[in-house]
Amino acid sequence: MRRGRAVLLGLVGLLPVGCGDESGELHDDESIELALAASVRVEAEGCRTKASIGAGSFVGDEQVLTVAHVVAGSEQVHVVLADGSRVVATVVAIDRDKDLAVLHVEREITPLSRSTMRPGARGSFVVYRDDQALASAFEAISFVDIDMPKIDHDGSSLRRGYQIRATVEKGDSGAVLVSNGVATAVIFARSTATDGKAWAVDITEADALLAGAGDTPVDVGECT
Repeated sequence: MRRGRAVLLGLVGLLPVGCGDESGELHDDESIELALAASVRVEAEGCRTKASIGAGSFVGDEQVLTVAHVVAGSEQVHVVLADGSRVVATVVAIDRDKDLAVLHVEREITPLSRSTMRPGARGSFVVYRDDQALASAFEAISFVDIDMPKIDHDGSSLRRGYQIRATVEKGDSGAVLVSNGVATAVIFARSTATDGKAWAVDITEADALLAGAGDTPVDVGECT
């Protein structure tokens, strides 16, 4: 199995919701519609002067999947839903080694189904830029062991996931890849050397975290 080195995505300021197309032709109309409806912007306060910003999606009943490095150390978390409403979210599960987190959000949003994908698969993910929620296209290039820096800065570890071709920018951490109508992976890093190259953790890496999550807040640890 191939191995790649990734760089964790940085974060930017608040970006509100709208609708639009970020990166040209999109490959799967069903994926676009489902990705937009289930997506959220994540705003985590407490570590910096401005909120840490990421993305996420509903993948279970009142469960939003995102990345740990967006919410780690946070004192309060909100999400902005596809309809523009801003609601409180609770971190109910976090895995700082895998860089994944689950938020409990009391809204009845239809969650995405979850499955893996093969290299060559195409689909969409949702990001938030310039007052708009944008459906952006991706292509899965290869399934790899990713040499991933730990968010606590104490070395790196391998994760199962995908190298993808996509326009990924700061603040896109936690965006869920949707292919053929199902959630397949979670973006956590991009290349700083090659445009259009990024990495996403396979959705199965979150199975245990989602299964064990309830509605009680957990310790999010220190800021990254």
